[in-house]
Amino acid sequence: MGAGIAPDASGTATAPAAAGARGRTWWPGAVPRGRRVTTWWTYALVAVPTAALFVLGYRRRWICDDGLIYLRPVRQILAGHGPVFNVGERAESSTGALWQWLLTLVTWVSGTDPAFLAVGLGLALSTAGYGLALWTTCRLHGGPASARLLVPAGILVLLAVPPFWSYMTSGLESGLGTFWTGLAWWLLVRTWHAGGRTPGAVGASTRTVGARTRWEPYVTAGAFGLGWLVRPDLLVVSVCFLAAQWWLLRPAPARAARLLGAAALVPFAYEVFRAGYYGVLLPLPAIAKEAGASDWGRGARYVQETMGPYWIWPAATLMAKVAVQRVRATLRAERHGSRLVSATGPTAGRAGVVLLAPVAAGTLLTLYVMRVGGDYMHARMILPALFLLLLPFLAVPATRLAGAMAGLLLVWLALAVSPLRQPYDLRGSATTFNVRSSDVGYTHDHNPVRSATWVHHWPRLPNANAMVAQAVHAGRPTLLYFDAARRPHATPMPAGSRYHVVMVGRHLGVTGAAVPLDDYVNDAWGLASPIGAHLALERWAWPGHEKFLRNHWVFADWAPPAPDATDLRRAGVTRADLRAARAALHCGPLAELNQSVRAPLTPSRFWHNLTGAWDRTLFRFARAPQEARAELCGTDRKSGGSVGSRKDVEGEKGERETLVRDMQ
Repeated sequence: MGAGIAPDASGTATAPAAAGARGRTWWPGAVPRGRRVTTWWTYALVAVPTAALFVLGYRRRWICDDGLIYLRPVRQILAGHGPVFNVGERAESSTGALWQWLLTLVTWVSGTDPAFLAVGLGLALSTAGYGLALWTTCRLHGGPASARLLVPAGILVLLAVPPFWSYMTSGLESGLGTFWTGLAWWLLVRTWHAGGRTPGAVGASTRTVGARTRWEPYVTAGAFGLGWLVRPDLLVVSVCFLAAQWWLLRPAPARAARLLGAAALVPFAYEVFRAGYYGVLLPLPAIAKEAGASDWGRGARYVQETMGPYWIWPAATLMAKVAVQRVRATLRAERHGSRLVSATGPTAGRAGVVLLAPVAAGTLLTLYVMRVGGDYMHARMILPALFLLLLPFLAVPATRLAGAMAGLLLVWLALAVSPLRQPYDLRGSATTFNVRSSDVGYTHDHNPVRSATWVHHWPRLPNANAMVAQAVHAGRPTLLYFDAARRPHATPMPAGSRYHVVMVGRHLGVTGAAVPLDDYVNDAWGLASPIGAHLALERWAWPGHEKFLRNHWVFADWAPPAPDATDLRRAGVTRADLRAARAALHCGPLAELNQSVRAPLTPSRFWHNLTGAWDRTLFRFARAPQEARAELCGTDRKSGGSVGSRKDVEGEKGERETLVRDMQ
C-alpha cells in the first residue's frame, strides 16, 4: 500500500514516500532508525485497541433470541430440508442470507452447536473487521511507511460505547457486517493506492502488476456488491462504495458496465433464487417490519436513545472538528496539486472521495434508520452507521488540533466508562428495548451462548418444555396456543394434519430451538410466517413487533372444523371471526400466497413464484378477519358481522398492553 496522506503540523498534505521505498518499509527493521519509533507506535495503535475490543466483546458474549432464529434454518439445511424455518413451507426467516449460509458451512464442518459457533464466529469477524478498518485508516493517513505520527480518534468511541461490544456477538449478522465494512474500506483505500501500480510504474513488474490490476477492480466491485446479502439495508453502503470506486477509476463505459455486472452478479443470482424459491423479493423480517415504511419521529427518538445515554454527543462534536480538518487539508492539497499518492495514476489527486465515501454511506444509513422508525433492539441498527461515520477518522495525523481533540476524547472516554455514567440497563422504553439486559435476566446467565441454556430457561414459560414433550408424544396432532394472559393451552388438531405439533412462537428463536424440526412453529410476529408478515401494518408497539398474528388466524389454519367452545373462549376467538378467517385464507392473493410457499416446488411453481414476486412482496391484507374476507373474497362485511369485528378492534387495548409487558 501507499504511504497515504501525510500532513505536516499545519494540517497540509505533503508528498509521501516514493514507490520504490514504500514496498520495503513494512517492517520496522527496514525503516531508518529515526522512523522506527513512529512505526512501532502505529502498530501499537492498531493492536492495542483491537485487542481491547476483543476482550470487551468476549466479556459480553451472548446469543439473543433473534440470533437463535438463524439456527433453525441452519439445522433444516443440514437435515436436508432446505433453507426454511418449517418443513413444507418456504419462508425466509433470516435477514442476513450470507450469515445463514456461513453458519451452515461452519456447523457442517465442525459439527458443533450452531449457537456456540455463531457467538465465536461473530466475535472473530467483529475483531477482524475493527482491526482491519483501523489498520486501513492508519495506512490512509501514512501508516508504518511514513514518519508521520498518528493519534487515536474515532477508535476511542468504539471503546467507550457498550453496544459496540455487545453486538460483536449476539448470534446476529452484526459481526459479519462489521467485517464486510472493514473489508470494503480496505479495498476502497487499496483502489486509491493502486493508482501508482499500473504497468510500467517505477519498481513494478509489468507481468504481475498488470495481471493483478486487471482483475482486482472486479473482485473489489464484487465484494462491494455483497452488502445486500450481508443485510439488505447495507445496500446504501454498497452503492456509495461502488460510486467511489467509479470516481477513482473513471473507467470507460464498457469497463464500467463490467464492474457493475461484477458487483451485481452474486446478489442478482441470489435474488432470482429468493424470488423463485420463497416467492418474494425480500426476507420475511423485512416485510414484517415494513422496511419501506416511514416514522421519522420514532426514528429520531431511537437515535437519541443511543446517543444520549452513552454521552456520544460530546464525542461527536470533537470528531466533527477532526473530520472537518482532515477533509479541508485533503481538498486543499488537491487544489494545490500535491501528489497524494506515491506515483501518478488514475486515482491521483482523488483522496477526498476516499474520505467522504464512508461518511456519505453512514449519513444515508442513519437517515434510513430514522425513516423506518429505528428498531426494537436498543442501539443495534444505528451502530453500523456510526462505525461508517468514524471509519476515515479512527486515527488521524498528529496536528496541533488533532492532538488536542485526541486528548479531549481520552478524557471523555475515561468519564464515559467511569461510574459517573449510569449504566443503561433499562429493559425498555416506548421506542427501544435493551435486549441483552432482558436476555441475561431470562436465562440467569451473564453469557448465554448455548441453545440449551435458552431452552432450559424458556422466557416466562417454565412449563413450556413439558408441554412440548407431552405434545410430541401425544397420540394425535396437537396445537399449542396462548390466551390473552399469555398462558399456554393445548387443543387437538385434525387427525390428518400435516404436522404432529404446531406451536405458536412468541419468542421465535427459543421456540424454534425446542420444537422438533419436522413439526411447525407458527411465528406470532411474522418473521417466519408468510401470513403474519403480510398483515397490514398497525403502529402500536416497538418497531418490528406490530404485526401480531392473533389466534383467529392460527385457529383458521390449524384447528379442527368445529373447535371446542372452551378453546375458542381461551383463545379469544368468535366463531364468526373463525369462519371469516378460514374464508379469507382461501381467497384471492392470500390463497395464492399460501400456494407460493406450501405447494411442491416444481419448475412451473418456481417460474410462477419468480414472475409474481413483485406483487406478492407488496401484498398486504387486513388483520381483522371479517375485513380481510370482505377485501379478499368480495363479501359484504355486514353479512359477516362487521359490528362484532369492530368491537374486537375496540377491545384490544388490554391485549396490547399485555403483549408489551410480554416483550419486556
